[in-house]
Amino acid sequence: MTRKEQKEYRRKQILQVALHLFIHQGYYGTKTSQISREAKISEGLLFHYFPTKESLLEELVSMGVRGMQYPMQIEHMAPLDVFQRFTGQLLQYLKENLFTAELFVLMAQMQRRMEVPARSRELAASADVITGMQEMLLAGQAEGTIRQGDVLALSNLYWCCIQGVVEQYVARPELPLPEPEWIVAILKAESGR
Repeated sequence: MTRKEQKEYRRKQILQVALHLFIHQGYYGTKTSQISREAKISEGLLFHYFPTKESLLEELVSMGVRGMQYPMQIEHMAPLDVFQRFTGQLLQYLKENLFTAELFVLMAQMQRRMEVPARSRELAASADVITGMQEMLLAGQAEGTIRQGDVLALSNLYWCCIQGVVEQYVARPELPLPEPEWIVAILKAESGR
């Protein structure tokens, strides 16, 4: 392993350990000494990669924000197909990498908890996927593939379903994940494809 690869490996390792601890113990319940011990590095090396615990949290939240923007970036597909593709890919990522699931949980926690650093909470809130999906839902309603109704309520329903599945998977990874079609079916028009 080259020095550059080793550095990237160590950085990812720190992020994974911190993420796991943050979602299970809370931000303030997690000490940097605990992160470094779990990552099997010195606390000094931890601070070499991330100067503060808050900078580590901000990096995780930034990763979450980028991931949450993915569905709005899928182009050249019918709206219902975007939801199908995103849901399928997300569920596959969960199976392959618990980090993805834990990052999803962290994003929800950051938006709900007032005791986290304000900058991280504001950054997490910027990933407003519920509001961001309205145009896509309207387009799907216009073409007859998405059920009629309040698009904000439909988007909220979809994301609450996704969030619930992800949180349950983090808590109990032995449970089977649903089929993507089952989740997308909550958006599908009666006469939709």
